[in-house]
Amino acid sequence: MTASRPEVGDLIGRAGPLSERVRSKRPHLTSGRTMSRLALLAACAVAVYVFEGLLPMPIPWARLGLSNVVIVVCLFGYGLEAAFLVNLVRIVSGNLLLGLVASPAFLFSAAGSMAALLVMGTVRWKLVPPFSVLGTSLLGAVTNNLVQVLIFFALFAPSAASTDLLGVFILLGVGVGSLTGAIAGRIVDKVGLARYSALG
Repeated sequence: MTASRPEVGDLIGRAGPLSERVRSKRPHLTSGRTMSRLALLAACAVAVYVFEGLLPMPIPWARLGLSNVVIVVCLFGYGLEAAFLVNLVRIVSGNLLLGLVASPAFLFSAAGSMAALLVMGTVRWKLVPPFSVLGTSLLGAVTNNLVQVLIFFALFAPSAASTDLLGVFILLGVGVGSLTGAIAGRIVDKVGLARYSALG
């Protein structure tokens, strides 16, 4: 008498959803070690954000977006909740240091980055198969720029120049998103966070 082979459905049900298994393997936010790492990530994000804010740019609120590398790494290593907290610290602290909290630049930065983070979290943890580090970062950068331009449309009268600006910002999002995604991907691999992203 031979033992019956388990069905695929039984194996899947026994193992549980893939997203649940990945969540259980990610570091807990309440642990002191994790909080220390998140604090370090937030400090790095604020430092890069302020440095970018000091660089001369043709558009007042425009940035290179290199601080998003930290957010992408945090998203893949510690999950959406941790990335949201680090991003919040980056936006509030960075704009406070730059003296931009009461300016439209703060609104552009906050709305764009939060929308981008929601999109990145969705395509990373909800889609099957999930997006890679590069793909997630690229889509997040495009979303960030698109939301900022749409807010610009809402605050100022749309014109042919602002329509051209939309295309320029989307192209910039593709370029910057590819760069930050490539850098974040290397960091995720080097520091041992790849085991979370590989399962995600």
